[in-house]
Amino acid sequence: MALNKEAAIQSTYTLHELIQAVFNAKGTDAQLAELVEYFTQDFEMVGAAGKRIQYEQVVQLFKNNQGNIADLKIVISDAEIVMQKDDAILMNYTETHHKDAGVTSRRASVLLVEQNGKMYWRYLQETFLA
Repeated sequence: MALNKEAAIQSTYTLHELIQAVFNAKGTDAQLAELVEYFTQDFEMVGAAGKRIQYEQVVQLFKNNQGNIADLKIVISDAEIVMQKDDAILMNYTETHHKDAGVTSRRASVLLVEQNGKMYWRYLQETFLA
């Protein structure tokens, strides 16, 4: 199965809707399980503050914040495909976090890969925007 750019862009919106739902409310174990399925087992990311974390740490981050950020609203914009191959897509997007304490934005680059006919997030790099 070749990866589809529309599905890749949609996955960014869907994933962040799940992240917001998990962070907003306790008792979202089904959504947490669905969220974790987006990532390869060897997923890694460099967060906006420059810290490199791997799959298990990302999963723990979601668990630790489950229901603990009730005021978070995530807005995704400016999604664009940088490169596309049959089994991989590199994409950029802007992610804005709205909270009672203020607004932060970051630009992100994500590598999506196809494994066994399914699209997964393999790598993510975030950079805070001024």
